[in-house]
Formats: sequence, structure tokens, C-alpha cells
Amino acid sequence: ADLLTQTGQPAIVRPLKLSYRSTAEVMLLAREVLGPELAPDEPLAARPGEPVELHEFSDIGEAVAFLSDALRNLMAREPTASCCLIARHPEQADAYFQGLSRAEIPALRRVRRDEFTFQPGVDVTDVTQVKGLEFDYVIMLEANASSYPTQHWARHLMHIGVTRAAHQLWLVSTSEPSALIPAALRDGGRMTVG
Repeated sequence: ADLLTQTGQPAIVRPLKLSYRSTAEVMLLAREVLGPELAPDEPLAARPGEPVELHEFSDIGEAVAFLSDALRNLMAREPTASCCLIARHPEQADAYFQGLSRAEIPALRRVRRDEFTFQPGVDVTDVTQVKGLEFDYVIMLEANASSYPTQHWARHLMHIGVTRAAHQLWLVSTSEPSALIPAALRDGGRMTVG
């Protein structure tokens, strides 16, 4: 707008009111995660999608076994899909990557600092690496109370992670799920719109 004004052209800035990246279900969760004081004018989602799901496990081994089956099925069904498993901490990403490597997940990559290939497959990384990126499928790893406490910085990080999903979002927790996750999702395991 400033550049147009400098040329003598009138400029009006209007915020985008539709989210084209994520589905209505993902954006509903994103709005809940931020809370009303941080996101009063969140854009509306342009399209409906799959329910957001919360999967709770007793330990990382159980979570990896479940994810191994789901990811193998996904890559067989949609070989051109991009899937990102997003941990809060690099050490969590390392642990899941090691487990999934042993399970021989096809096109599995451990991504650190700007190493994304943007190729089909499964990327495992931490939330600080994904801002501005988009993936067909996102799985938030360890979406628990210790990784995402009820603090503003945690709200922003979880919001960044969940809004990377273009088509479907799952949350995985091996301990008490974060209180940032709405009670309806924590109690029922799925979140839909409508």
C-alpha cells in the first residue's frame, strides 16, 4: 500500500477473510487453540474437510505402531501426498523418526533447518521449522500438556503447526493432552464443523 501511495495511486488494504490453505475443521481448531483474545478476526475457511482427530496412546511405541500402519496405508493410497509429522521439540521428532524408520515407512525424511524437499512422502520435523509451509496431511506429535502448556507462546506454536494442514489433521499424545485442545476433542477424539 505504501508503494502505491508513493506513486500517487490510492491504496486500500483489506485483510483476507477466507483461508484457502486449511479446511473449516482445521481452522475451527486453530481458532480454539489461539483463544478469543489472540484471534478475534480469524479468517473463515473456504471448504469443509475431514474431522480433526486426537489419538491418545500410553507410550511412543504404541503411537509409532499406529502411525506406521496409517502412514503406510496413506502412501499406498496417495503416493503423491505430502505428510508432515510436527513435534514440539527436535528430540521428539528424532524419537518418532527413529521408530518410523524401523517400521520402514516409504519416503520418510527427518527434516532440520530448511531441508524440506517438497517431494511426496513423510517429513518429520519440529514446529519451529514449518511456518509458512503447507502439507496435505499433518500429524501433530506429542500434543500434550508439557509440550503445549496454556501460555501464549504455546498457543502460537500449536496454531502454526495445525494450520499447516491442507486436507486433514491428527493430533497424537502419549500423556495428558494439552488444555489448548478443546474439551470436545479431548473427550470425543474428533472435531467436526456443523
